[in-house]
Amino acid sequence: MTGRSAGRDAFAAALALLTGRALTTGELTERLRRRGYDDQSIAAACERAAGYGYLDDPRTAAARAEGAVRLRGYGPRRVRAGLARRLLPREVIEEAAAAVFADGGEERLAREALARWSRTRGGVDDPDRRRAAYAHLRRRGFSQAAARAALFNDPEFL
Repeated sequence: MTGRSAGRDAFAAALALLTGRALTTGELTERLRRRGYDDQSIAAACERAAGYGYLDDPRTAAARAEGAVRLRGYGPRRVRAGLARRLLPREVIEEAAAAVFADGGEERLAREALARWSRTRGGVDDPDRRRAAYAHLRRRGFSQAAARAALFNDPEFL
């Protein structure tokens, strides 16, 4: 195959991959590489897809971060880890996480996650249940400070 037809084939393959779900540039690059396309064809396909608006890392990162917070109740650490697994650049990850957790959002979201946990587990009225709730919040990716604030600063849980 000539370089020109390989580039067209890489773009066609990129479009097929992007039809299923939003991918990041890193994910698309990795998938095209696994299909045997050379780096030059992959770069051209990614640039062309981005030019058409099919490939937008900041938009994809923001949507994924928002979904992880709203649907799964994740904290900043889990959100950042999930975005890193999507092969996004560090600055895009930080920007998306900062937007979701702006203005004290982490503590508020930790309280919401604690309220959900409390409804299904029956409250946090004894030390063992508080430890379990704290561990749950930490596993969800909330900072130590946000988990403590949710447990000890919210009058509903005192």
